[in-house]
Amino acid sequence: MLDLFRQKIDSFEHMRTETTERQRIPRIQAKILNAILNSAQLPDPEVHSLLASENLRRADVRDPHGTLPFAAYLRLFDRVAERLGRDCFGLELSSGMGPELVGPAGYIFVASPDLIQAVRALASSVFTIQDATLFEVRSDPAPHVRYRITDDDMSPRRHDVEFSLGYVNHLIRLLLGPGYAPAEVWFEHPGPARPERQEALLGCPVFFDQDRNAIWFRPEDVHRRAPGADPNLVALMQHYIQLLDRPDHTIQTFTEEVRQTLAGLADGQEPSLVRVAAQLGVGASTLGRRLRAEGSSFRDLVRRNRIDRATRLLLETKLSVLEIAERSGYGETASFTRAFRSVTGETPRAYRARLLDARLGKLS
Repeated sequence: MLDLFRQKIDSFEHMRTETTERQRIPRIQAKILNAILNSAQLPDPEVHSLLASENLRRADVRDPHGTLPFAAYLRLFDRVAERLGRDCFGLELSSGMGPELVGPAGYIFVASPDLIQAVRALASSVFTIQDATLFEVRSDPAPHVRYRITDDDMSPRRHDVEFSLGYVNHLIRLLLGPGYAPAEVWFEHPGPARPERQEALLGCPVFFDQDRNAIWFRPEDVHRRAPGADPNLVALMQHYIQLLDRPDHTIQTFTEEVRQTLAGLADGQEPSLVRVAAQLGVGASTLGRRLRAEGSSFRDLVRRNRIDRATRLLLETKLSVLEIAERSGYGETASFTRAFRSVTGETPRAYRARLLDARLGKLS
């Protein structure tokens, strides 16, 4: 078994040492897409055609040490589900995947002493699996874990989000036993009027069009002792992950670093200059000066962050313009519309109508 773990760490070492050119964009382990394609059981010519649409080959996906552009993975996940005609494909798939899918991070999860330590370990090691995403463990207003794709330009994301939360929920069942069930699961994207299938798969009430993607835990489960806890295995896998170092290859400029920090702020946190500077370990004046040197400003980045979030919500949810304005940090629709038009050149309603027309045109 130790040899298997060493092979897995070699995979991560290779991921870390890829060429600079390939490291400029967020990436994901190739084996995750390979598992999805294997489960889909599409004919080989169809698989080759799908991969070719993203300039990928079957060998790229089968490479156990390889990574792929995260945006291409999202698009391919969506296309595979569409070809299969399975609206719950990502969620259905998640329950059949074991800890080996994500390597050391998965083994740490199922060998942890309790639920809260398992999800905290995953939150700190998600960088070994993919970029541009966060798992956040929160206790307010109740204990939950949240999954976030931090780049609002990346879409479609529905199947990945459902797969990711479904997979974590499956790992928790492996950790605590088949009697475990979450209190609720929330998704940002819209869903069916009657989510019986989703609720059957997750074992709890499921709600769509929410302000976060989250698994909400029952208080009694948070610190319940895991029957299969293995501290020796956890220590071994943590040692391997510590050898990797957190990669910073997705950050090319200080402007991009500020943009990623803004995207990672928790809901309800005001994107203030002082708060962001503190998170980056610099003074507020230094932050402003470095942004100006790159031809940017904190005010512009905050506005862009809010509008990026709004554009995604306009396309991927059925929320009203007023609700989207509030979720994007605007107190009323008029100020939101002015800011949106200044960035995109369109009103929110016109933007949504144009993109929906374009999407329908592609499907017809």
